Amino acid sequence: MEITSSHKTDELVDEREPVTVLVFPQGNKLKANTRLNEILLLNSREEIQLSIQITDGGLIVNVNAKELNIQASDQLRLSSKKIHIAASEQLKLSTDGNMLQQVNGDCLTEVEGTQKLIAQVQKITASLGNVEIKANDDVRLNGERVKLNSTD
Repeated sequence: MEITSSHKTDELVDEREPVTVLVFPQGNKLKANTRLNEILLLNSREEIQLSIQITDGGLIVNVNAKELNIQASDQLRLSSKKIHIAASEQLKLSTDGNMLQQVNGDCLTEVEGTQKLIAQVQKITASLGNVEIKANDDVRLNGERVKLNSTD
């Protein structure tokens, strides 16, 4: 039986290589390949569900799951040079407490549709420099009172 290695699509793993296989009653398999330093978890259709590659630079872990739930009773930390999160339908961040976003460089938010900021109070502060508002059409201010150059 041949299985395509998850990290080298042109290299095949076969029974002549140093592979240990555990077969579960439902047909799922756990394969450890000592030559490739790789552990694979395959479903009954031989699709890779989990792969762990052991490299000199550290582990490379790939998960192919219907759902992935991570729970930490105290803290969950993600740390990397780059983090990419993509959702094809919806991305939701929620907290029962406060939310703090801290960016040491520039921050850009691009929205193809409408963006709404809703809060009891809105505050925009430029600690150094201008606050610039630019619109392709009208700029509308609607308030009980609109105060310009006011400190109160």
